[in-house]
Amino acid sequence: MISVAEGEDKPLKYPSIFNSADIAIVTKMDLAEAVEFEWDAAYNNIQAVRPGMPVFQVSAKSGDGMEQFLGHLATRWVELRQGTV
Repeated sequence: MISVAEGEDKPLKYPSIFNSADIAIVTKMDLAEAVEFEWDAAYNNIQAVRPGMPVFQVSAKSGDGMEQFLGHLATRWVELRQGTV
């Protein structure tokens, strides 16, 4: 998980965190413009460390992206319970 306030370079600074995760979540997207967060740079840095990793942009304040993230969790839960993963 990365907050927009932490910056786009976090995946490059802490690659082991991203290498041991199945997904990346970028939080506080509602603040991205205010903190001059560059989404493309962050996404590219995550993909440089862990190519193909699903990345979700979410904002708990506005709810943006939460449906997609929760949908992914629900799908993974079913897959794990059925043993299809």
